[in-house]
Amino acid sequence: MTEASEFRLKSEQAFLALQSAVSEAIERKRRLGQYWVVWDGEKPVEVYPENAVDRPDAE
Repeated sequence: MTEASEFRLKSEQAFLALQSAVSEAIERKRRLGQYWVVWDGEKPVEVYPENAVDRPDAE
């Protein structure tokens, strides 16, 4: 295995581990009714699940 292909493999493994951790964290937040924050490309945005306990009042 070349050094470049080994680096790609490790990078892919790291990406998959991070992706899994984030998915689990978001699922836990959703089940608990808590919000999480995502980046929409311009600014951070709060995302509230349907059963959110801390959703700000709609105006």
